[in-house]
Amino acid sequence: MKRKAHLFGIRHHGPGSAALLKGALDALDPACVLIEGSTEGDALIQHAALPGMKPPLAMLFYAADEAANAVFAPFAEFSPEWVAMQWALAHGRPVRFIDWPAAVSLALTKAAREEGLAALERKAAELAENSDGEDPEEGAPKAPTIRLDPLDLLAEAAGYGDGESLWNGLIEQHGSGQSPLEIFAAIEAAMTEARQHQADAGGMSDAEWLREKRREAFMRGHIGDALKQHDGEVAVVIGAWHVGGLRAETTVAEDRAIVKDLPKVKVEATWAPWSDGRLSYASGYGAGVISPGWYRHLWSLYSSDRHDGPEAFAAVWQARTAALLRQEGFDASTASAIEAARLALGLASMRGLSVPGLAEMRDASLSSLCHGDDIPLAMIERKLYIGSRIGEIDEAVPQMPLAKDFELWCRRTRLKPEETASEIKLDLRSEAGLLKSTFLHRLNLIGVHWGRLIDAEAGRGTYREIWSLAWSPDMSVGLAEALVWGPTIEQAAAAATIDRGRNANGIAGLSELVRGALVADLPEAASACIDLLQAAAVQNNDITDLMNAVAPLVRVVRYGTARKLPEPELRALITALSVEVNAGVRIGSRQLDDDAVSQRIIAMRAYDEALGLFGDPALLEEWRRQLALLVDDEQAAAPVVGFSLRRLHDLSLWDEPRISAAFSRQIVGESPTRAGAFIEAFISGSAEVLIQDQTLLFLVDEWLCALDEEVFVESLPLFRRALTGFDAVGRKRIMERIAGGRKERSAAPDVIEDNPAFERALPLLKTILGVDAHDF
Repeated sequence: MKRKAHLFGIRHHGPGSAALLKGALDALDPACVLIEGSTEGDALIQHAALPGMKPPLAMLFYAADEAANAVFAPFAEFSPEWVAMQWALAHGRPVRFIDWPAAVSLALTKAAREEGLAALERKAAELAENSDGEDPEEGAPKAPTIRLDPLDLLAEAAGYGDGESLWNGLIEQHGSGQSPLEIFAAIEAAMTEARQHQADAGGMSDAEWLREKRREAFMRGHIGDALKQHDGEVAVVIGAWHVGGLRAETTVAEDRAIVKDLPKVKVEATWAPWSDGRLSYASGYGAGVISPGWYRHLWSLYSSDRHDGPEAFAAVWQARTAALLRQEGFDASTASAIEAARLALGLASMRGLSVPGLAEMRDASLSSLCHGDDIPLAMIERKLYIGSRIGEIDEAVPQMPLAKDFELWCRRTRLKPEETASEIKLDLRSEAGLLKSTFLHRLNLIGVHWGRLIDAEAGRGTYREIWSLAWSPDMSVGLAEALVWGPTIEQAAAAATIDRGRNANGIAGLSELVRGALVADLPEAASACIDLLQAAAVQNNDITDLMNAVAPLVRVVRYGTARKLPEPELRALITALSVEVNAGVRIGSRQLDDDAVSQRIIAMRAYDEALGLFGDPALLEEWRRQLALLVDDEQAAAPVVGFSLRRLHDLSLWDEPRISAAFSRQIVGESPTRAGAFIEAFISGSAEVLIQDQTLLFLVDEWLCALDEEVFVESLPLFRRALTGFDAVGRKRIMERIAGGRKERSAAPDVIEDNPAFERALPLLKTILGVDAHDF
């Protein structure tokens, strides 16, 4: 009689399946354990038994020449595959994976992606050739794709609402006292029949069937090899859907033919931390579960040696729910938690369940702890039902160099990856704060955006940074991708920055790279980018680009008190760029289209602010002289003139009569379009400034009042657009201020009395405000 392997059809990440599997393995005591999974993972199995391996974890398979082409194989502590590995390692039995190699699946994925892009290009070409622009296939009827879930078919036959409820009720929350081997035999019979019904009904496309048949051909080959190599029983742990396919009668020749000549790529494999959030359906993970937190609690019931029973199981869950509610500020007493546990047990009994399920627990919590209000429960849903755990890898496990260096940095900086977003405040004057900032900046340079800088140069001078941190397991792929730059985070960040600089378009991007390299403490990369920026600036005649390059460099100089920076070189570069801007801004502000004008105004604001921070009197004086020349230049774009005149007014460089005269010249006799663009740039900013600045406000008021009806109607939409930046309260206050009329200023005293105390405090006040004597 032909020997057969024992096929254990499980649900990925199912605690009930895992408990049944452990019982089945104990009863069968197989000589070999085979698990559904890519064969490249065989070398990683031995690490699963190490004490420092704390799920959720994942095997990461990625193409050696394209790390972005990657796939994860996640495991929780309640995953049947993880339990199978642990059982085999503990009993000293051979264990290996039997699915098709990741080398094949990644190659096919890449080919499908390339074919999809080629199809889109062909489609675009066909549409371009079609003179009327219509899709020739648009009217063709398309057959609907029917996707039948075999579990839903079984659920309908058994009287359950859906396949999820069926599997949870019969398998994941099965209780105790049932023979695991008998249950798996029943699963095999049921899933084989459901799969056949799915095939007969056309529930999958031909491409999907071909993919699964190829996978199962690989599996059958490995199972056959194991039966030849081992005299004892062979246990095979696979997804329940595959059981019927592996029992199909095929020949070795047929299986070899279906997998012949499949493409392959070179693959690297390693362990990577995973998270509860990525185990859930909500993350987009296809084999995910609705509630990893709930499944972990179920696993505690099945894996515990105490066998406390459903009562303690319900009580612990409701106590956890009550504790989380109290953390959010809601009333949740111990008595209410006890009542919720009793209610969950009662609901389970009424519904014919041996153990309360997630629905029963939730209904009980909603009633007893939340008094029927969904909001408190919604506040804790992620922590309670999903969980926030991120796995840990044992130090003895070989990892890719960047991942190892990442862990070393985490230990040095005492930063722990967490999926839940958190906020940290760094003081750059402290060694610990500066180290964390450097680490996070370097990660950003290699495309691993664990931290997002949400506030810098705020608070006490330039010594503080505020970061928002949120880790995702996908960032492990980012670390793998960055391996092309170097084996450590420092080397990779430096090489990536230099390469990006060599391929940068425009000097503004180079300026940002210089800033990024300096705040990440990468002096060699910064020097290389400075050289590239200097070379590019010589050939660049785009004034907007030059302006945009100055601002980030000036911000970098502001870090000089917290970081060691090449300040002389930076100041020389800023000076050279600023001289070019000042020399070309007037001529370069003529004949600009709308988009160019919009970008120019943004750049001028940033440049004007940067020069003020830089504090070079000669550059400031020349810039302000250019602003005055722009106001008198009839060919300059109207918004540029409006911005220039506003700065001259704000800096008190021109007196009120001169400002009024220049204002009148720009609007009297001009078209409503040009006048409106001038006004929009002139009054841009905060409504509060316009309210408090009487000169500005009544200049605009007098202009409006002097318009005839036709011009007023034509100008009104443009003026309304200029005011869109003000909120409703600001616009109302402007109206009230105009209604109040012009107020006479009180005469200033001719003689200002000396104040010795103020004179003594003035140097410190200047230092605090960051101003110099020449600003007064």
